[in-house]
Amino acid sequence: MHSLSRVLTLALTVTLVASSCSSGSDDTAPPAPGGGADERSPAVVLQESADATIDIDRASVVLAAELDLAGRVLALDAAGRVDYAAVVADVTFGAEQDGQAQELQVVADGETAWIGGEGAVASAFPDGARYVSGDAAQLAGADSFGPVNLVGVALVLRGATDVEAGQVEEIDGVETRTYTTTITFLDAVEAAGDDADAFRSALNLTGDAEQAELDIEVAIGPDDVVRRLELVIDGGDLPVGGTYDLTISDVGDEVEVPQAPPADQVATGPEADALFERLLTS
Repeated sequence: MHSLSRVLTLALTVTLVASSCSSGSDDTAPPAPGGGADERSPAVVLQESADATIDIDRASVVLAAELDLAGRVLALDAAGRVDYAAVVADVTFGAEQDGQAQELQVVADGETAWIGGEGAVASAFPDGARYVSGDAAQLAGADSFGPVNLVGVALVLRGATDVEAGQVEEIDGVETRTYTTTITFLDAVEAAGDDADAFRSALNLTGDAEQAELDIEVAIGPDDVVRRLELVIDGGDLPVGGTYDLTISDVGDEVEVPQAPPADQVATGPEADALFERLLTS
């Protein structure tokens, strides 16, 4: 059974694997979204957007990723909305490989958190239930809960150097500027700095696959938060490739508190409590 943290780590793996896009270099300051002037170079804009994006408190996120390792294809997706400070969430994570699919749902209303499972993971839930529950504070304190688990791909932007600024594009009612760049995986690891170990652990590219180039096209809002990220993993002659698409919207907007799952679908008792803990921490 895959725990919540493993599914989230897997999602982040593809997020960070698929991280940068091809371009030329351009150190001139492009016009900022909204018609103003941004005095920063395109590379600095991307570097600073990394932290702005992984620091978001409230947003809606949709992602779809596909990683091909020597002909074995792993598909990942996630969609939902989160308020990290209030511990309000309704996010679904899915993974499929070799015809095996599983899904985890995280629901939290600020006081209680529920984790639901379907597919292969469902067999671990006691008494045929679909959810287990616990205190929302347990979710908030888990390493698997945080913006980096959904939008951690932004960390790769710290390694941006040769960047080309593109056009203004409206996304989610926000004027964004598009940029393209390319970075190798190893350069991205080095640029991650203090987060390098987490970057490597989440991405889990090893051996020859570490030589892959990461191509990215990104649209960044005036608040430096990424609104759209389209990535391609270019392994060249290596047996690795993939794509990753991420959209972030409703940045900073109030997140509606979700309804609790039906009580008859929530397992209770020591076994259910232990599973909730295990899903968060294993």
